[in-house]
Amino acid sequence: MNALAIDCAVSKLTIAAKKDKNLVKVTLDVGIKQSEKILPTVDYVMSELGLDSEKLDYTAVTLGPGTFTGLRLGLSTLKAINLAHNVPVYGIPSLQAYAWPYRKAIESVLPLIESKEDEYFHAFYIRGEKIGEDEDLGVEKILQKIDPETSVLACGPGARNFVEKVNEETPLYSLHAFTPEGDACESLFEIAEQMIAEKKTGPRRL
Repeated sequence: MNALAIDCAVSKLTIAAKKDKNLVKVTLDVGIKQSEKILPTVDYVMSELGLDSEKLDYTAVTLGPGTFTGLRLGLSTLKAINLAHNVPVYGIPSLQAYAWPYRKAIESVLPLIESKEDEYFHAFYIRGEKIGEDEDLGVEKILQKIDPETSVLACGPGARNFVEKVNEETPLYSLHAFTPEGDACESLFEIAEQMIAEKKTGPRRL
């Protein structure tokens, strides 16, 4: 399928285009005027694959939690494509997208996004199913929800920082950080295509 995805949950905004199994993506780093760069970057990643907007089967975007500016830019960009070419937009919760690669893990999965100093957007997932709601809490309150005898896999852009802070105070040997370089764009593509295959629309199709 031909698709465009934007991971805009954190200050580094990543834009990816996909044509069948080929993928091109670019990350707009902190300090770059993202609002001025986002449309040329969308054009660039699609042109690299010989795509234009009317050839897209769908687009996908992180819905939040995350940075307000990034989420606004990502969603408004894809909504503009939707209005111009009637391309479906699939909004995926940010924490679900970061947890997605570990949906078969035997550990509890804890995706984290830094919200402010020493506080994190987070949720818990077991075998791909979310347990409870997204919350924005400090390190100590998150630790209170973790059974020290249960293995927990922390992931997402805030995972490494979170685990380092935990280890500075009270090492929790059952807590592991898995933070590969990258973003959630591949997860956005996979989740959206699963929704398409299952003919799911609901609140996530925008």
